[in-house]
Amino acid sequence: MNTTLETKRLLLRPLKQSDAIDIFENWASDEDFPKYMTWSAHKNIEETKKLVDMWIKEYEDPKTIRFMIVLKSTNEVIGQIDVVKIVDDIPEIGYLIMKKYWNNGYMSEACNCVINYIFTLGYKNIIIEAMKENIASNKVIMKCDGKFIGSKIQFYEAKNLNAEVNQYLITSSRS
Repeated sequence: MNTTLETKRLLLRPLKQSDAIDIFENWASDEDFPKYMTWSAHKNIEETKKLVDMWIKEYEDPKTIRFMIVLKSTNEVIGQIDVVKIVDDIPEIGYLIMKKYWNNGYMSEACNCVINYIFTLGYKNIIIEAMKENIASNKVIMKCDGKFIGSKIQFYEAKNLNAEVNQYLITSSRS
């Protein structure tokens, strides 16, 4: 994937090897950050570099959609958004943004941009899930026209945790 997207305040670009340091320092090493994520905090930069290597290799598959979220005003990598899986031709989006930038509308801005991009690829529906307790993420999804379709209990192996997850559907005919 060589696509770069732009919003008023953000640049959404493909992942680069050099992003591993920002990923590790800005969110992956923070013990509190992955509270609502499927993964646990990284113990060292090597763990992050290994993951980045894997993600970059995944770009060989033309269906891979993964963007780093870069703040235009500072050129700082502040988050990530990607299609975590595609089931029955329905992509599921996952995202994160570093704590320092929570509650500034950046995630809704990035998410809407990526949703619009995915629809230009011919997809008609998108799924986004968020742990029920993650109020902020649920609000982002609703700001992006996500319609609640149900909840489920999901097991997160990396954390040995069962959590209630809300599921939302976004359609290409959204308002």
